[in-house]
Amino acid sequence: MVWRVAGWVLVLGILLGIGQQIAAQQRRPAGRPTPMRPVVPAEPLTPKPSRAEKLSVEELKGVRAVIESSAGDIVLEFFPEVAPNHVRNFLRLAEQGFYNGTEFNRIAKDFVIQGGDPAKWPADSPNRRMRFDTSPLKAEFNNIPHDKGILSMAHGSNPDSATTHYFICLRRLESLDGKYTVFGRVVEGLDVVDKIAETPIEPGTADKPAVRVEVRTIRVIYSPSATNESKR
Repeated sequence: MVWRVAGWVLVLGILLGIGQQIAAQQRRPAGRPTPMRPVVPAEPLTPKPSRAEKLSVEELKGVRAVIESSAGDIVLEFFPEVAPNHVRNFLRLAEQGFYNGTEFNRIAKDFVIQGGDPAKWPADSPNRRMRFDTSPLKAEFNNIPHDKGILSMAHGSNPDSATTHYFICLRRLESLDGKYTVFGRVVEGLDVVDKIAETPIEPGTADKPAVRVEVRTIRVIYSPSATNESKR
């Protein structure tokens, strides 16, 4: 009987000791959390210089560009003799990949199709890590009429605010003459332009396409003489 009582006393003593240790740990202040290092965003990357910036007006006349879209290819020629800065700006952005993954984000029936909006880049586009020069351009209004297939530059209320947004005319648009800078025209692929113009529009909107027409890239094609000149 004495040994049984002694055994119970020993067990109770052990349990009491464990309970005191647990209580002490619960009263102990929590350790300081390990400080987190702040996440530093990666530095934007600067695109490579464009060959177009080194070419003369005469050499730029021989340059072509191909808008490779999900609807087909559109081949462009340019008018550097009347709008050299707009031509160089467009070719530079195209060569640096700025237009890759954009779309024809405005399709105004019987008026224009418009692209060049960087807000339409996919969320995972590498362009979102690039530092492109999109400084506003001074207007270079000229006497070339806004006929069907003409390539012109969009701008805001300030005529000297054009940056990256371009449009292609779907018919003769006299109302745009002298108000927007014409800098090129379609030489192949007007059927593709017409196909894009037939894209359905979202209900309740005037010109927002219901189907994404992607500009996969705009490929710049230099003439052999222009390529040799750019390497000097």
